[in-house]
Amino acid sequence: MGNWKLKSCPRCQGDLFVDRDHNGWYEQCLQCGYLGELRELAEFKKETAGKEMVLAQARRH
Repeated sequence: MGNWKLKSCPRCQGDLFVDRDHNGWYEQCLQCGYLGELRELAEFKKETAGKEMVLAQARRH
């Protein structure tokens, strides 16, 4: 079910394993043990859309 992100660890540039459990999506480094939560795609899209709207309004003024 999980996927790998090679050389993507923010701590050691190691390999991250991306998977999902009952709490949501997470990434964990094979080399150093870094563990990070990942946001849901819908939440990310909503936040990005809001930022794009603010930028568009700023360009108009």
